[in-house]
Amino acid sequence: MSYSLIVQELFNRNHFQKAEVIAGHGGILNTIKWVHILESKEIGTLIKGNELILTTGIQLTSEDTLLNFLEQLITKEAAALCIELGEHIKSVPNSVIELANRHNLPIIVFNEIVPFIEITQEIHSLLINQQYEMIKRLENYSQEINKLTLKITHYEHILMKLYKYLNMNVAFIINGQQSLFIPNEKHQIYENLRDQYEQKGEGSHFAKCEVIILEESYGEVCIFTKNRTINEFELLILDRTVTALSQYLLRSLYIEEKQNIHSRLLLESWLDGTVEDSVITSFLQEQGFHNLLNCSYFVLVEQINNTKKGYDLNYYKLYSRNIFENKGFVLFLLEEKQRLIYIIADIIGHDIKPRIIECIEKIRNFRKNNNYINLSVTTAVGQIMNDYKLVHQSCETARDTLLIRNNAFHLSYFYEDLFTHQLVLQMQKNKAIMDLAKKYLKPLYDYDAKNNGQLIETLQAYLQCNCLKNETAKKLFIVRQTLYHRLSKIESLIGSDYTLPPKRLAVELMLLATQYNFQITDSESLN
Repeated sequence: MSYSLIVQELFNRNHFQKAEVIAGHGGILNTIKWVHILESKEIGTLIKGNELILTTGIQLTSEDTLLNFLEQLITKEAAALCIELGEHIKSVPNSVIELANRHNLPIIVFNEIVPFIEITQEIHSLLINQQYEMIKRLENYSQEINKLTLKITHYEHILMKLYKYLNMNVAFIINGQQSLFIPNEKHQIYENLRDQYEQKGEGSHFAKCEVIILEESYGEVCIFTKNRTINEFELLILDRTVTALSQYLLRSLYIEEKQNIHSRLLLESWLDGTVEDSVITSFLQEQGFHNLLNCSYFVLVEQINNTKKGYDLNYYKLYSRNIFENKGFVLFLLEEKQRLIYIIADIIGHDIKPRIIECIEKIRNFRKNNNYINLSVTTAVGQIMNDYKLVHQSCETARDTLLIRNNAFHLSYFYEDLFTHQLVLQMQKNKAIMDLAKKYLKPLYDYDAKNNGQLIETLQAYLQCNCLKNETAKKLFIVRQTLYHRLSKIESLIGSDYTLPPKRLAVELMLLATQYNFQITDSESLN
C-alpha cells in the first residue's frame, strides 16, 4: 500500500468532480504532502514543496504576475496549482500553460466557486489518516520482525520476510563475503538498477540501507524493482528491517564469539608450530574466504595490562574483527589471560603495513571513545610471513616485540622496524653477555649515581655523533669544556679504547642493553 496522495487521486473527491486539468499532465502523479491556500503574488518561504496550491488569483490578474507566480511554484517544487476561474482570473494565458507543460506542473481549474476550506479540511484529514495508518502498520511490522529474530537460526529469514512483505527483490551485500539475493536469479536487474542509482541519479526503482554493527559498516540491504516506484512507506520498512537485522547479527556474532572454543586447541597448536600441515590446510579451506592458502600471515598481540575494572571483551573482539575484515584481512582470535592473540591473513596483498596501522589506530580510538576508555593495551606485530605454515615464527617475533614495546611503548608496532632493540633483547636473554655489559659499564653508572655526572648520557651521545666533539656538545646543550671534562672522566673509568672498532659497537649495544629492561619475568610468561 502507498501511504501518499497523488494529484490524479484528487478527482475521486467530491469537490473535484467538475475540475479540469488544463496543463502539466506529465505531473499528474506528483505527490501531495499538504494543501495551502495562497493569495499572495510573492511566495517567499510560505511553501516547502509538494503542496497543492489553491488560489482565486486576487493578486494574479495580469499575465506577467501569474507567470511569475507559476515560476515561483516550479522553483519550490509544488505538487499542483488549482485556480478558481471567475472574477479575478477568467482564463489561463497560453504562456502560463506552456510553462506548466514544460515543467510538468499540473494546473487544475474550477469553473465554479468551490469551498477552499472544505477542500483543505478533507485532504488534510485524508493525509493525516494515511500517516496514522502508516505508523500503525510500521509498528506492527517492527513487532513482527523483532519477534522473528528471536526464533530464526539464520539472517536469511529476516530478508525473506522483507521480500514477501514488499513483494520486491532484495539483496544483502556483505563486506568481504558472498552476496545474498532473494530471489536468486535477479542479479542482472540489481546491477542495472544500481548502476542507474549510483551513476545517473535515478533512484526511484532502487534503494539501499547500510547495516552498521559496532559503529562500522557490515554491509547493506538493497530493495529494487522495475515494476513500480519505491515509496516512502517501503523505505521505512527497509529501515526497520535493517535495524532488526543489525541487532540479530550482533547478537549472533556475540554468541559465536563466546562459544568459539572448539577451535582453541587448533589455534594454540598453530601458534606453537605443532599442528600437522593437513589439519591447518583443511581448517583454512573450511573458512569461506578465498586464497587463504596463498597469502601473507602475521600474528598481532594485544597485552591487556592489569586494571581495577573487569571488562567483557566480547564486544571489543567483535569490533576488532570487523575493523580488520573491512581492511581486507581475515582474523582468527585466541584469548588468553590478559592477552588477545590475532592470527591474521592478508587477502589483498598490498600496502599491508599502512592498513595494519589504520586498524590499530581505529581500535585504539574505539577504546578511548567507548566503555573501554580505562583499558590499558600494548600492541605488537610479529614478522610478516608468506606461508601460513610459518605462523609460529610470526608468533615468536610478536612476543619479542611485545616485550620491547611494554618497556618502550613509543617504538614501532612492527618486529621488522626494531632491529637494534631485537638484538638487545636477545642479549638480555643471555646472562653471560649481560654480566659482561654490567661489569664493563658499572663504574660509569656508579659515578652517575653518586655525583649526578651524566657520564652514561654523554658516552651514548658521543658515540651516536661519531665521536665528533662539537656535534656532541650541541646535542647535549653543554659547552665544549664541560664535554672534555666528562670524556676525560669516562676514559679514567673504562679506558680510552672504547672508540675503536669493534669495541665501539659492543659498547653501544651494552649501553642499550643496560638502559632498557626488555627481559621477561616469570609472572609475565607468555606461555
